[in-house]
Amino acid sequence: MEVINLKEKGFQIPNLYQYELIAKMNNHNFTLVRVKERTLDFHTHPDSDEVFLIVDGQMKLEFRDKTVELEAGEMCVVPKGTEHRPICTTEVTCLLIEQEGTLTPDNTGGTYKG
Repeated sequence: MEVINLKEKGFQIPNLYQYELIAKMNNHNFTLVRVKERTLDFHTHPDSDEVFLIVDGQMKLEFRDKTVELEAGEMCVVPKGTEHRPICTTEVTCLLIEQEGTLTPDNTGGTYKG
């Protein structure tokens, strides 16, 4: 067992759009990513909810019927099957929590290596 400081781990990610798996729990991955000036296409995850927890910065999550603004310390759970897209205009460090296999190159703008 170890203590994981999310801000420190985020600062250690050398490149924007580089996904870093920092922990696993049961069948769930905890993945940190730093992003700036990126809007992904609308997509769904048919088999898993997805959590966006903002470690540093801010971003928006756009849904077909509304947009949610998230700041450091806030999180949003996107239910499985819900169309959404992240909008990151300024630099943000985000912790993604989802079932293993949920993140793919197709739904991460092509930068997720798995």
